[in-house]
Amino acid sequence: MRKVALAIAFATLVASCGQPAPGLQGPKGDTGPNGDPGPQGGAGPGGPPGLQGPSGPAGASSDFRLVRVPCNSSLACTAECRDDEVVITAYCGIKRAPVSYLNERAVSCGINPDVSGGPIVMVCAK
Repeated sequence: MRKVALAIAFATLVASCGQPAPGLQGPKGDTGPNGDPGPQGGAGPGGPPGLQGPSGPAGASSDFRLVRVPCNSSLACTAECRDDEVVITAYCGIKRAPVSYLNERAVSCGINPDVSGGPIVMVCAK
């Protein structure tokens, strides 16, 4: 009986060693239905920066200019607008003392200004 069991086991091992040849492939089947779309993915990385555009027109605030001039001595206590500007308003120091208008472009804090009071502040306009 022992020899018969051994013969059956050996026969099973030998029979499982060989592989059969594959058969011919069948025809392609019909396309199945489309599934539901998946969730939207996250945003991708940003692209490179674009070229700088042309400058826009000058705004109304570019027609005005604030000027501060230190008032360290009586000789250096004057301020002047550019050639194409005029003085709109001005004052002397933190006490906002009135200025002396020398002409339409220049102001002064007078003959004996308070040099400890701060700068001359004026607004120039085109």
